[in-house]
Amino acid sequence: MRYWSISSACAGLAILLAGLAPAASQVGEPVKALQPVTSLQADAALSITNRRPIVILFSLPGCHFCDEVRQNYLLPLMNDAAPADRPLLREIVLTGSRHFSGFSGEKTSEQFVAKHYGVRVAPTVLMLDASGVLLVPPVVGGDTSGLYGGYLSGALSQATRMVQQR
Repeated sequence: MRYWSISSACAGLAILLAGLAPAASQVGEPVKALQPVTSLQADAALSITNRRPIVILFSLPGCHFCDEVRQNYLLPLMNDAAPADRPLLREIVLTGSRHFSGFSGEKTSEQFVAKHYGVRVAPTVLMLDASGVLLVPPVVGGDTSGLYGGYLSGALSQATRMVQQR
């Protein structure tokens, strides 16, 4: 009978877990929050590489409809897709003051981007190509009629087709 020391058992467990790590990363961790925009230029590069539109939720702090769209539609959209198929989803706060690089690398802000696209209502979801061009009409407002999921899904399908045809 062979006995294992605690250190050899731990080493064996570490090797076993290391072997499982690639399988776990293929499944993907659930997304719990939308990422804020940090660089539209970097997102544009990802959009080209992954052939996916850039989806931006414009929200306001304390906005019930924004929370509903985020939690009930956008996060499930991310979590239901395989990591390679997840949309490139970001969030901008309409009244936010964060600065980041724009599509051409220029310094910009949340408020400037919202103004540039004429976003005045929260929530608003825009779907853009790698140049920052609007692909489909904005999805504006919350789910008051129970049809929001259909509108969002249709817009995302159309935007994805447009990006993949380019």
